Amino acid sequence: MKSSLSVKAGLVLAVLAGACPSAQAGNPSSNRKQLPPPPTKKPLSRFVEMKVLGIMENRGARAVVLEAPGRQILLPIWIGDSEAFAIQLRLNRQRFQRPLTHDLLDAMVRRLGGRVVEVRVDDLRENTFLAKIFVVQAGKRLVFDARPSDSIALAVGNQVPILVARQVLDAAGIRKDEQQQEPDEQQQQDLLKDILQPDREEKTL
Repeated sequence: MKSSLSVKAGLVLAVLAGACPSAQAGNPSSNRKQLPPPPTKKPLSRFVEMKVLGIMENRGARAVVLEAPGRQILLPIWIGDSEAFAIQLRLNRQRFQRPLTHDLLDAMVRRLGGRVVEVRVDDLRENTFLAKIFVVQAGKRLVFDARPSDSIALAVGNQVPILVARQVLDAAGIRKDEQQQEPDEQQQQDLLKDILQPDREEKTL
């Protein structure tokens, strides 16, 4: 299942024209106004920040669905039951009395003087999403290879950005109908269930 991400970008170049006054004694060009250089084009970011829309279940399969605010695009990632449960708990700001796996990871990072600063879903190989967790410790930026499910769980718990590579969105993103009105809750559920049909190409962890 392929869907292309349409990127609409425009750049307006304004050139300010300066009047050249009459030449005076000395250096005739001394009164000439210098035109400012044209603005440089800012390179397009390789990543798009996304939010967790929710956990969806369909025919026994579960997926975490990411949404790019204002971009009308969804990214479903199939995950295991325990990871879906952990992400849902963190979305609801709930905790068990005893630490679960991601609670333990958070505690270990903090005890070792680090903090999670962002996570990235940066590649898709053979229908498998790849991700990285970024941790800052003692002024150093550390990068850990991880599954998207674990990365997203840590991002939700620490309230840090979830960044997705544009190439991943190009390959696996699902664009909403830009012409439809804002769906109500039931319509949104139906939309996501339609997206998560198990007989479609499953993009697994």
